[in-house]
Amino acid sequence: MSESDPRKDPRFRPFRAAAYGLYIAVVSAFCIAVIIGVTRSVRAMTPEKKPAEEQVLSYRECLDAADSLWSQLESEREKLVRISPARDVDKEWLTFRTHWLQGMRDTEARCALESRDRAHLKEVFRRLEDVQDLYSIHAVQYAGEVGGVVDALRGAFSTARKNPAAGRLP
Repeated sequence: MSESDPRKDPRFRPFRAAAYGLYIAVVSAFCIAVIIGVTRSVRAMTPEKKPAEEQVLSYRECLDAADSLWSQLESEREKLVRISPARDVDKEWLTFRTHWLQGMRDTEARCALESRDRAHLKEVFRRLEDVQDLYSIHAVQYAGEVGGVVDALRGAFSTARKNPAAGRLP
C-alpha cells in the first residue's frame, strides 16, 4: 500500500486553510491598494470636464484660445529635448500637462462646445487633447528609453570639453 504524502497530513488541514486564506487576503489587500492609488493618481492628473458657463466666448475668441493652447503645448514639447537630466522629462511634462489640461477644461467650459453651431470647435478641442495624449506618451518614452543615453552623451561632452586640447570656449 502506498504511503500518503506527508505534506498533505490531515492534521494540518486547518492550518493550510488558514495560510491560504491569509495569503489571499494579503494579496487582495495589496491589489486593492494599488488600484485605489492608481485611480487617485489618474483623477488628480486629469481634470474633469466642466459644465458650460453662462458667459460664453465668441466663436473667434474660442478659436484664438484653442490656438493659444496649441502654442503652449507645442512650445512645451519643444522644451522636452532641452531638459536636463533627460530622465526627468516625464515628470516635468506631467506637471505641465495637469496645468494645461485645467486651462483647456476652463476654456471648453467658456466656449459651450456642446452647441450645434460649434461642432468644428469641439473637433479642434478633441484633437488638441489627442495630440496632448500622444505628447505625454512621447515624454514618458523619451525619459525611459532615450533619457539615460542622452544624459550619458551630455556627460561625455562635458568630460571631453574639460580636456586642455579642446581649447577654451568663448
